[in-house]
Amino acid sequence: MRSQDADRFDNVLDLQTAHLGMMQRQHERLARDGQPLDSAEVAAFLDRVRRTGAVLADPEDRRKAQRVLDYWSADLLDVARGFDGHHETEGLAPFVPGSEGDAAGDLLEDRSSREYIRLAAQARQWRDTRAKGYLISGKALRSAEKFSRDPEIADLIAASLVEERRDARRALRRKRIAMGLTLAVLASLAVAVVAYREAGHAVSQKNEAVAEQVATVEEAEVLDETARFREQQKIMALERATSARSLAQERTEELERRQRLLDDAVAALADMAVADRLPLGQVPESVRSEVLAVLAVRLADGRLDREAMAPDVEAAVEAYAPAVKGSVFSEDLNGYNPEFHGRTLPLPALGSALLAHGYQNGAPVPYLNFSFVFDRSRRAPFYAAINLDRMQRRVLPTTETPIEPDPRLPPELRPNPDRFAGGLVPADYVSRADITWGPLLEGDPIRAARLADQSVQIHLNKAPVEPDAAAAWSALVAWIREAHNKPAAHVTFFTGPLFAPDEPDVPSALWLIAVSLRDRLSVPAGQEPPFFAEAFLIPNRPGIHQTHSWDFVFKIRGLGQATGLVFPDVLINADRNRDIGNRTEGEELAGRVGELDQPASAAQAALIERLGNVVGGREALRESEQAKVVRALLGMLGRLAELTPQGQVNLLTVLNEVPPASWNRTDWVGMKADARRKVTMLRAPGAAPAGKAAALLGALVPQLDLDVTQTQTAYLQFAGMTRERARGFATDLRNLGWTVPGEERVAAAQSLNEVRFNPGLEADAAAALLLAADLEAAGRSGIRATPNGRIRPGILEIWIGSAQ
Repeated sequence: MRSQDADRFDNVLDLQTAHLGMMQRQHERLARDGQPLDSAEVAAFLDRVRRTGAVLADPEDRRKAQRVLDYWSADLLDVARGFDGHHETEGLAPFVPGSEGDAAGDLLEDRSSREYIRLAAQARQWRDTRAKGYLISGKALRSAEKFSRDPEIADLIAASLVEERRDARRALRRKRIAMGLTLAVLASLAVAVVAYREAGHAVSQKNEAVAEQVATVEEAEVLDETARFREQQKIMALERATSARSLAQERTEELERRQRLLDDAVAALADMAVADRLPLGQVPESVRSEVLAVLAVRLADGRLDREAMAPDVEAAVEAYAPAVKGSVFSEDLNGYNPEFHGRTLPLPALGSALLAHGYQNGAPVPYLNFSFVFDRSRRAPFYAAINLDRMQRRVLPTTETPIEPDPRLPPELRPNPDRFAGGLVPADYVSRADITWGPLLEGDPIRAARLADQSVQIHLNKAPVEPDAAAAWSALVAWIREAHNKPAAHVTFFTGPLFAPDEPDVPSALWLIAVSLRDRLSVPAGQEPPFFAEAFLIPNRPGIHQTHSWDFVFKIRGLGQATGLVFPDVLINADRNRDIGNRTEGEELAGRVGELDQPASAAQAALIERLGNVVGGREALRESEQAKVVRALLGMLGRLAELTPQGQVNLLTVLNEVPPASWNRTDWVGMKADARRKVTMLRAPGAAPAGKAAALLGALVPQLDLDVTQTQTAYLQFAGMTRERARGFATDLRNLGWTVPGEERVAAAQSLNEVRFNPGLEADAAAALLLAADLEAAGRSGIRATPNGRIRPGILEIWIGSAQ
């Protein structure tokens, strides 16, 4: 029988390792049996995690452990489990001073373990690629020798030692050549002085030139090798940074999904505690604290009558009152930080026409990790400035906090309560997910969630917009939050409204600017990484649908002209779209494809004919411009079910005008793969259109080489992912006509992302490009077709690992 002190993890690294192992076993069991891990095993793991709090003094370590605790607590709430057993979820055990002694020693070993993990990964890269950039030297080589018991690391060390000796021999050889050349020059000079002084002088000059050329060539070779090695290092480091951000994002998304399940369960139980006067003993102990906290929030906000609760529930709620009482506006709020990126990013200034309308002369009003600059005349923001730390962002429960005015602001700044008339809905200038980080939100999750919700649940943060525009705005903000400059940990957002002169309350559009620093590895050594910015504008009107983020791209300088704000030069110069001119003819036509789903008219008929002539090549338009139109049509194809029956017919009529020769262009292979996947999905039972649209969809099949078995056989090798995921890729490819015999787990596939083909056959090269594009359309980003002379003709090999 283990003691309570022994039944815990020694440090947060061991805890996280066990957490990842539990997740892997859960995935494998779900894939194999369709059942999650045994509830008793999860409950025992949670108890062990909770006890680990006794040895965790560092707030960051405790936050990581609490996330693991929240994750598996939410897992037990899955209704498929039916779990009603006992386990503790109120939080980590308090830190016990003196209990961390052994753990501190273990952490020293963990640093060595991390060194072993890094070396093992580098050894595998050397084994698979034989690239010199993975070899080690100097102190790193001597330090690695203690891990030589690992055969792969031993091979890396041996190869590194051989290369080190070769480098030493090369250096000695260069030295001897230089000495030989010097002696030759001296001998030539001596002979020349004695015999033919003038001729000897010419000879000496020639010999010096030869020696200089030899030295220059050797120096160039060394520099070239060094440059290649440094470039490899940069690429590897950038891939690691991107992979770390992607992993953090995947974990955050999973935590958010779990938190939504938990929130739904807690809200339902809280409603039952009120409507059915549910006694405390009937509330599952695993979520009892969360239910009581939600009831305490409702009570504090005046949305709940004490008498509506069962007596024992009412008494228990009192314990949570201190955590939910109080206001974020009584805290010392940090607001927007212009030095957030380690370099100054000033706030936009108010132009001369706006200065007279600025609240407090345009001074920013601080909130939690963001600031507002307010317009007194319109009782709305000029803009919001938000700092987001992607790596520290915390997933918090919902608190149902109502929308209230900011008590620090004068009543005359409160917006018109009638501004949502006519079916308008609120869109947030500042999203809660952008601000849930920092010291103020550490500790109790309910208190942290309460402070975050109070920060954004204010009237001045709610823009009245059309429902379609609100949906497009939410999708754009979520996409930018994760996809803008992916390696960057820090991102700043500027958001705000654009008002028409005659509209006092309802904005005509919403705008957003995202800005971050480029990765330090992507700029030359010694230079500071520049800012990277992109801007978007979403019109506030019905019928807005986001197919791609670039549908709403706007120049920052143009936003300044439209809003009257003066954006700093550092921001304007960082705009990735600053050199974009007027829209091209292809862009104009792409912007009109939405008219295919409008009521029939003469203008629509003319548009259908025009689009058909363009994509069919009958109208003189560059192929790059044709591609813009086809890309827009494919975006519309992805939401075919949302179109009217006539809109479906119009869209498919135009797409059928694209000739097979265009689909088979090398630079169109990505669009062809996109079309193949979408058509295949639309042909599935229950998704296929009816009537004429169904016939037109069927007519696309042969043009996209669907229902045709490819002549090449594709073998799938994978690593670093579940077999179920690899099997999903294989199934998707079979549905597209590829012959995929099966999938094989191969360690050498780790970190690879390629389709290999024999370069001697043009048909295999074309097939490899299409196969790579089909995989990318199925969700495998960045995969490339790679020639390899060892592949047999008619064979394609897919090599994919966990890193992309």
